[in-house]
Amino acid sequence: MPPDPTFHPVSADGAQPPYVQAEQALAHAIATGALTPGQRLPSERHLCEQLGISRVTLRRALQSLGEQGLVVSSERRGWRVRQVGFTHSAGAATQAGFAEINRALGRAVTARVLLARTRRATADEAERLRLPAPSRVFELHRIRYLDGLAVCIAQDLVPSALAPALADEDFTTASLFAQLAARGHTVATASCVARAALATPRQRGLLDLDSRRAAPVLNVRRLSYDAEGTVVAASEELYRADRYELRITLG
Repeated sequence: MPPDPTFHPVSADGAQPPYVQAEQALAHAIATGALTPGQRLPSERHLCEQLGISRVTLRRALQSLGEQGLVVSSERRGWRVRQVGFTHSAGAATQAGFAEINRALGRAVTARVLLARTRRATADEAERLRLPAPSRVFELHRIRYLDGLAVCIAQDLVPSALAPALADEDFTTASLFAQLAARGHTVATASCVARAALATPRQRGLLDLDSRRAAPVLNVRRLSYDAEGTVVAASEELYRADRYELRITLG
C-alpha cells in the first residue's frame, strides 16, 4: 500500500470554489494511483490541514466524489477509494473476447447494439485490415454490460469475406469472437495498444457517467489474428476506469 499522498492548499481566490479544487486534487490522486483502490483516505483533519479548508468544504468534496463512484464511506472507517468492480488479465485479453473472458469468470454479459451493418471499407480501414480495395466490412458498435452495469463501448470491424451474414446475428448476447470461430477463424493472437483518455460528453452518457464532469477511461485498440496470421477483427474498446481494470504482468 503506497503512503498517503501530500496535497497543496487550495487557492482562496481561484477560478473554482474551494470544494471543487479539493475534489479535483483528490480525484487526481486517485487517477494517478497515488491513492489506490481500497486504500483508506487520510483523516478528515489531515486533509483539511493540507488543503487549507474546513470540514464542511471537505465533506462537500467527498460527497461529490462519492456520487461519481470514486470513493465510498462507512461510519466507523472513514472514506476509502472505491474498489474496481471488474478486472481481467492482459494474457487473457489478448487471445479471447470480452464475452468469453467475463463469462468464464461467472459474470452476466449483455450488450446494447448501437450499430450493426455491412458497408464498404474506407482506405484507412482496408489498410489496417490488410484488405484489397474495394472491400466490404461488417461494422458493430455496442455498449457492453457486466451484471447489468455499463463498462465498455466497443467498436469492431470484420472483413465481410471472412464472416458472411454477421448482420443477422443477435449481438445483444452473441459473442463476436465465437461467431468468427464458428466460421473457421478462431483468434490466436492479438496486438493491443492501451492509453488513458477522457470520455467525450457522448461517451459519458453511454457509459452512465456524470455528464457534467470529466471522466477518465481506458482506450484499447486491438488487431486480432487467426492461426494463419489473417487479420480477423479491428477493435476499439473504451472502458470505464472506475468499473473495469486491466492487469498486466511483465517478465
